[in-house]
Amino acid sequence: MGVEVKLPPQLKACLVEDWDLVNKEKQLFQLPAEKNVDHILENYVTFLKSQRRSDNSEYSVDELVYGIREYFNKMLGTQLLFQFEKPQYDEILLAYPDIPMSQIYGAPHLLRLFVNIGTALAHSSLNMHSLMSVSSYMHSFLNYLAENSTSLFGASNYKMASVAYCFKAL
Repeated sequence: MGVEVKLPPQLKACLVEDWDLVNKEKQLFQLPAEKNVDHILENYVTFLKSQRRSDNSEYSVDELVYGIREYFNKMLGTQLLFQFEKPQYDEILLAYPDIPMSQIYGAPHLLRLFVNIGTALAHSSLNMHSLMSVSSYMHSFLNYLAENSTSLFGASNYKMASVAYCFKAL
């Protein structure tokens, strides 16, 4: 039993651009990110709590954000990176050994999490009601990302990899 996570069209386009920039054009997302994963998640919490809904979603958002951050930090090195990015990841781990990767990486890597998270949640201990609730909150977060996609995603956040890096990566 998996959780189907549907990405808004704007985010699908961001994923395609990200893949092209890294895998075809040999560019790397600049790290540490100006708007890192923790920053994005904190802004989402602030946004949702400012909406003052009456459905208690503002209380659950803290748990959702905690879960997203935990999944991100656990899955980044093994499931969210393209092969070309692995040497950069190794360099980041050496440079920032005591800092969670959610404070280093940005929106494109966070977005990649949602391609895989449905499968990961299927292996969790959540019951069906909880999975449906988490799915609903995730779609709300993805809509937030889509609404803010122009400020979070863009080719200007990438830089050409050096020739030496390309040799190391290949």
